Amino acid sequence: MANFGKSLREDFFLKDGYVPLNHGSYGSYPKQIRDKLHHYQMVAEQNPDRFYRREMFPLLDKNRKSVAKLLNCDADDLVFVTNATAGTNSVVRSLMTEEGAQLICFSTAYNAVERTLAYVEDKYKVKLITVELNYPMSNDAILAKLEATLQANPGPIKLAVMDAITSVPGVVFPYERVCALLRERGILSLVDGAHAIGQIPVNLRETDPDFFVTNCHKWLFTPRGAAILYVRRDQQYTIHPALINASYKHHTKPNDTSSTFQSEFSWPGTSDFSPYLCIDDALSFRESLGGEQAIQDYCHRLAIEGGHAVAEILGTEVLENEDKSLTACMSNVRLPFNPSSQVSESDMTNMIIDKLLYEENCMAAPYYHHGQWFARLSAQIYTGLDDFKYVGHALLKVCKSLEQ
Repeated sequence: MANFGKSLREDFFLKDGYVPLNHGSYGSYPKQIRDKLHHYQMVAEQNPDRFYRREMFPLLDKNRKSVAKLLNCDADDLVFVTNATAGTNSVVRSLMTEEGAQLICFSTAYNAVERTLAYVEDKYKVKLITVELNYPMSNDAILAKLEATLQANPGPIKLAVMDAITSVPGVVFPYERVCALLRERGILSLVDGAHAIGQIPVNLRETDPDFFVTNCHKWLFTPRGAAILYVRRDQQYTIHPALINASYKHHTKPNDTSSTFQSEFSWPGTSDFSPYLCIDDALSFRESLGGEQAIQDYCHRLAIEGGHAVAEILGTEVLENEDKSLTACMSNVRLPFNPSSQVSESDMTNMIIDKLLYEENCMAAPYYHHGQWFARLSAQIYTGLDDFKYVGHALLKVCKSLEQ
């Protein structure tokens, strides 16, 4: 069992002195994974034809089976995509092409997802229904708001898009319960699990969503550009990748045995497939530290303790509900300032980020939610409580300087 905390930072490439509490945005991978990444890239260079035509696909299948075991689903229901945005685009732009079709999302959707939904709304005249969420909320309250929205929109709704863990606020969303409710109503479910794998346990066989996408390069420690798209077997005939390749074929029936789902996604054109091939290696690294449960338990405890430490420094509070169900490995703490209304939300966000990065040599993601400013702080195996305290004091300094 590894000793989690600052002692593990030397296993990553993070610069000395930098205090990184924003793993949730881009992830980071261990030094030993770079050797594996470069190995696969070199094998491809040594004989591109042999690698791309023959040797790569069995390796991809092996890694796909490993991640399927972690997600508790069949490997044939998974395909690789570069990131959660690509997977979401593939599903939404395959399904939502009929004028007047209804689509549900939540107000906390990731900005790229929200813009994808806006695209099909504009392009195909789809009706977009948004469920407003104002955290902190209980899971029961979220389900009640969804129920009320469904009752207020009785027409057939084709698809609902939700998070597993919301980006901002960085909170756990009750996607399992929402998927069950949607299934009862005959509504397809797409779960944006960009932050899920590696941060929380995921059981797709039990939850049974229609579509689920998750980034391996955020919390699972693979190089960037590695994500997984899950599509239920009976929906695979409807879904095509955002990049159409030579395997494209139109399917009209769920039981079409000539399904090209795997082949359409397996070759998006010549590119670097090495990040996908590092999934097995990332899982081995995690196992050497004690496995998924040990990693997630440490990061969750640190997020709780660190969040409260930062809130005490700032004189504010952690964004949490009465059930204590919002926090996984990211803590959300209210910032103690009320900036000038003359500065836009976007400009203020960038001002906070610049001060944290270039003046305080640290990072936590600032965001605005329903009239208040917060910071999202990511706990990771290479961070400790002292890191949270450092960033807490940095945030206090930045807030005071921006109010002047």
